[in-house]
Amino acid sequence: MDQIDTKPAAREPSRRRVLDRLRLRFRDPALESAYRADRFRHQLGNIRFAFLAGIALWISWGLLLRPYILALSELRLDRIMRWGVFIPMLLIGLALTFTPFFHRIWEWVAVVIATATIVAWVYYTSNIQTLPAEYGYVGIILITAFTYTLLRLRFVLVLLITLIGIGAYLPYAFVTRYIAPVSGVLASLYLISFGFLGGLAAHRMERFTRTLFLRERQLDHERLRSDDLLLNVLPRVVLDQLKVTPGKRIAQAFDEVTVIFVDAAGSTQQAARSSPGEFAQTLDELFSRFDEIADRHGLEKVKTIGDAYMAVAGAPVAVVDHAGAAVAMALEVVREAGAVRWPSGDRIVVHGGVATGPAVAGVIGRRKFAYDLWGDTVNVASRLEEQGEPGEILVSEATAARLQDRYEFGPVRIFDLKGKGRTPARALLGRSSDVAIEVPST
Repeated sequence: MDQIDTKPAAREPSRRRVLDRLRLRFRDPALESAYRADRFRHQLGNIRFAFLAGIALWISWGLLLRPYILALSELRLDRIMRWGVFIPMLLIGLALTFTPFFHRIWEWVAVVIATATIVAWVYYTSNIQTLPAEYGYVGIILITAFTYTLLRLRFVLVLLITLIGIGAYLPYAFVTRYIAPVSGVLASLYLISFGFLGGLAAHRMERFTRTLFLRERQLDHERLRSDDLLLNVLPRVVLDQLKVTPGKRIAQAFDEVTVIFVDAAGSTQQAARSSPGEFAQTLDELFSRFDEIADRHGLEKVKTIGDAYMAVAGAPVAVVDHAGAAVAMALEVVREAGAVRWPSGDRIVVHGGVATGPAVAGVIGRRKFAYDLWGDTVNVASRLEEQGEPGEILVSEATAARLQDRYEFGPVRIFDLKGKGRTPARALLGRSSDVAIEVPST
């Protein structure tokens, strides 16, 4: 029997233990790596937009401020810096976003571009003296804001770029002669204030995204756990259909499938001679082996009914050689069952029935729902299993007719099946090149 974990999911460790709240870094390197990979996948489009937006801003600002730059030398410098330094750096960054290795270097590419832009900006504003002094530190504020609003860099990198901006501009602001002392004080206040607010925003934003990442991982874990539990009840194809159309009735008609029923002979007597735990453990071992055989031959386990095992070939996914797959499973089941013993020490001997024909399959019920098969084919396979002797697999004429070139069957026998009447069937003997099935001795 399938093992289902019924224990409640372990509580996720608290964020305080998982996340270093100062550096905003997961303590588990694998978790940190997964977060960065996930973040890059979500950020790539935004990174490209940031570079394009930066280029658009440099162009628009240049057009708007050009009438106010009065000296020809300053106009020439503005043109060189804007079109030869600032915009090309962003174009290089944009081009790198299309390379296969960008996911490994994107943050440091952004840091380098931001740092180079700050240094170039300080040089540029120190030589553009026909514009107000505020033009310099406002530009630094905008460059640093760009890193956490559009590029959305990690907090530590935003903090690094902010300190570089303050450290690069303030010494210039206090040393240069044409900037009034009050302008230097204002520059200090604005840069430090906006730097603090920007860093705080970056910290809170990154903390939120990391918390959201943890919650999404927990949801994914619970979703996979739920799927694993449901796969013990439903085939994967049916489960996928239920996800796409929740609440819709799942039912399919198949022109041809092959159904196999296998039952352990003498199980009632063995149950009376065994403890409940020992008997259940034996059936668990037996049916677990049957599950492996079914998977190996491409059959779908439908259910177990007491000590009987039911599987189908050709549903819920159609299979061309469904009859061959079911008969191959039947042969292997007879051999494998003999390797398992009842608690009494007796070897297990099975008998089974195989039938081919049309069937209807679907999910029934709203509580404790299950995937099941209905139709005459199912009834014939079940009744043949009841008629079989220990160690014998009875096969319907429809099944035998499809496989007579590959398998050997006994002579036709007529069985009076309940609900069906007189029905021809044949005993499966083995593959054409094999000897007959050897019934394990008890």
